[in-house]
Amino acid sequence: MKYLRTLNAAMERFLSRFLPTQFLCAAIALTALNFLLDYTVASYTSIYLSMLSGWLFAMSFLRFRAQ
Repeated sequence: MKYLRTLNAAMERFLSRFLPTQFLCAAIALTALNFLLDYTVASYTSIYLSMLSGWLFAMSFLRFRAQ
């Protein structure tokens, strides 16, 4: 349990460096890249890029505790 607490604190310290608008801008950029690749490459299907942009979009709504 102590390992999970330490890991959680480390992740919060790392993610608190970024502003919510930075997460939102990264999500918009990845979504635009996904659409661009989808319409220009004939056999392109990427669920992973969509999941990553969705995760970044969700991270723009979170608030991290300042240590």
